[in-house]
Amino acid sequence: MVIEVWLAVLAIMLVSLAGVLFINKFTKDFFEQRLPFLVSFSAGVFLVTAGALIFEVFELSPSVAVGVMMIVVGYLLAWLLQRLLPETHHHHDNDCVIHKGGAKKLIIGDGIHNIADGIVLITAFSVSSVLGFAITVSIIIHEALQEISEFFVLRQAGYSTKQALLINFAVSGTIIIGVVLGYFALASESLELVLLAVSAGFFIQVVIHDLLPKRSHHETKNEFFKHVILVVLGVITMGYLANSLTEEHVHGDGESHLEEGLDSH
Repeated sequence: MVIEVWLAVLAIMLVSLAGVLFINKFTKDFFEQRLPFLVSFSAGVFLVTAGALIFEVFELSPSVAVGVMMIVVGYLLAWLLQRLLPETHHHHDNDCVIHKGGAKKLIIGDGIHNIADGIVLITAFSVSSVLGFAITVSIIIHEALQEISEFFVLRQAGYSTKQALLINFAVSGTIIIGVVLGYFALASESLELVLLAVSAGFFIQVVIHDLLPKRSHHETKNEFFKHVILVVLGVITMGYLANSLTEEHVHGDGESHLEEGLDSH
């Protein structure tokens, strides 16, 4: 599990350099026009991942009511964090902050968000490598959107391209803090259920607030329908990948990673 976690951390940190794609005008225009569609696709990916987390919560919870209550607490914590630090969830739009004070708030918010990602990541891998993979893919997609947005903000705030990329990479390293905190928290088996439930609540909040397409944001029904289709494609793609990995592991090892993850504590 340890190697898988650190490989996932490395992949997520490398995604923080996604802003380099926007140095060239052609790639900048190409990706900028398609970012809203990637957001909708990622909503489908997050829905599957959130569903997997919820399933694990109910598997470990003494009752459905307790599981629901803890997931709601996780959602409310994510909502409160977003209200206190709206910079923790920022996507590229026409309202980007362009002054250095706003950029610094964004950096702090992103650092806190990355710590939370680290806790979610180590918790998921403690359950199974399949769930860990699902969380990794979700975080990578969301991180790409976040870092591209942050790259634009830093550039508009007066930072050079090199400075913006270095800052993004350095801030992404705070995910290591989350992994370490999560590792020590998981030393107590009783905290695994809590961390899974809070993680599920966080993912649900991100999907609803950040990713799901909203009718009011689209000029025509046809445009909105395209985004809904991409959400469905995200669900199908992520569901297929997760199912394929689960079957491959169960047939290959004769037991699921869920059992291995729980036994490893």
